Amino acid sequence: MKEIIMPILNMTSWRMDTPKLFGSFHIIASLAAAFIAVLLAVAVSGRKDIKTTRIFTVTGWILVILEIWKQLFLYHIVNSGAYDWWYFPFQLCSVPMYLCVLLPLMGKHSRRTCLTFLGGYTFVSAAATLIYPEDILRSYTALTLHGFIWHGLLLFISLVVLLTGSADASARGLLRAFGLFAVLCCIAVGINVFAEPIMQTTPGLPHRWAAMFYLNPYHISPQPLVGTIQKTAGIPAGLLLYSITVAAAGSISACLLNKRDR
Repeated sequence: MKEIIMPILNMTSWRMDTPKLFGSFHIIASLAAAFIAVLLAVAVSGRKDIKTTRIFTVTGWILVILEIWKQLFLYHIVNSGAYDWWYFPFQLCSVPMYLCVLLPLMGKHSRRTCLTFLGGYTFVSAAATLIYPEDILRSYTALTLHGFIWHGLLLFISLVVLLTGSADASARGLLRAFGLFAVLCCIAVGINVFAEPIMQTTPGLPHRWAAMFYLNPYHISPQPLVGTIQKTAGIPAGLLLYSITVAAAGSISACLLNKRDR
């Protein structure tokens, strides 16, 4: 299997100077990803003959393929056979991959809750990353492009949800989406705690700790605002504020942007 995988990975291992945050590459790539996402979302949401669940499922499987390539690339090319838990696929921007694939298997209420989450929380996470993409600006061309394509797809998903009025922007709907977010946060913290001793004892990794959802209970967050609060008020206060801010932004986005409820 490795004999098949490695030539593909090597063909996509083009090096580049790491793009600067707010530099020309960042601005052009972010604007292009956002423009294409908006264009496609408007086109899809305007057609009555397209089943949105099928669109989400297909997009979810595209994300799965992209994530498999990324994990293999990071493991074999970037980290030379060592696994860096920093890149474990359970960030706020990774969750849509799982939800989209599982949507056809869900009941009506569960599907609506997930769509509300995808419309609000995914919109916020995708937009925030395109605005401040520090963690996706890499020294590999394909890996950097992967980050912008990924978050462009997330923006597309969230906009289709919002433009078709698929989110439940009622108080109960927003509360259910928050409940889903809270459960995901707990899972993220659990992964961070589990990975801590592994990463501390694995030599050669570029990162020494995991940051799923940026909710690591042991280390200062790399997020500028949250990190500043943690340095002054402590790690728990920073994590709590960060979680509340994301939940508030996700709920407000779902409430204000969802077409059916305007």
